[in-house]
Amino acid sequence: MKWIEIQITTTQQAQEAISELLIEKGAKGTEIVDPYAFKDVLKINEYLDYADDGLVESYGSDVIVKAWFSEDCDMDKLESDIENSLIRLKSFLDTGAGVIVVRLRDDSEWKDNWKQYFKPFKFTNKIVIKPSWENYNSNSDELVIELDPGMAFGTGTHETTKMCAMLGEKYIKQNDKVLDLGCGTAILAISSIKLGAASALAVDIDTQAIKTAKENVLRNNVEGRVTLKQGELKDIKKEKYDLIFINIIADIILELTQSVKAYTGTGTRLLLSGIIKTRRDEILEAYTSVGFKLLEEMEQGDWVAMAFNA
Repeated sequence: MKWIEIQITTTQQAQEAISELLIEKGAKGTEIVDPYAFKDVLKINEYLDYADDGLVESYGSDVIVKAWFSEDCDMDKLESDIENSLIRLKSFLDTGAGVIVVRLRDDSEWKDNWKQYFKPFKFTNKIVIKPSWENYNSNSDELVIELDPGMAFGTGTHETTKMCAMLGEKYIKQNDKVLDLGCGTAILAISSIKLGAASALAVDIDTQAIKTAKENVLRNNVEGRVTLKQGELKDIKKEKYDLIFINIIADIILELTQSVKAYTGTGTRLLLSGIIKTRRDEILEAYTSVGFKLLEEMEQGDWVAMAFNA
């Protein structure tokens, strides 16, 4: 399906008025890209771990209002109407540059084009991730996981997921009972089964993540051994697990310091990832203070992963 995209460069003062104007002109949806609002959020919450400097800078300094119209609109007339409306709006609001850019967009631009960049790759020493649309001839010593990330986090390319999997490969034992908290695509739960775990419970609060995880579980023929649940740790029956993955963000990992103990027993291995380096000491202190013993830690890029023993 094709859409007409209208993009207007403006100011914070005029962004809401322009968004409303575009809706009145028949826009099916609008988006405001406000770098100042984003930077304000970062000032309020210094612990937005995934917001690195490159992301902040990528927003630039201009406020952009985008809107999408049906392809059957008269593009020239639409642009002319918007130009005239902006002129009238400028008489009582600072609309800034007011530059209008019109493009014809196709759904395929964001639905499937990204797939060309997602190729089979070595996830750990033993595991290869193969996108569902790619062919791959595996070696005899490789374990292959077929994955479609959909809209869920967890393709295996991010350092946090990769480190969790590498630690998992080291610490998973035959017939382990595994809990994957914040499972995303269920890549870690599926990896656990491939590495010899008897069962895995994969949990995520996001509906789309659970939908994608279900498809991946079926695709890898592990539906009899991986159970999916939408919810949080508090929604899970309190029982002991041999190994627990928590690949979320530091704030959530800290919140779980006490409650996760109800799911551990003697010898439970707890693998934590999603920890920005600046939060490393905080996490270490919190978990050792309640009795967990640090086994090892890994670093990749700006991220840290830790393995603990209960």
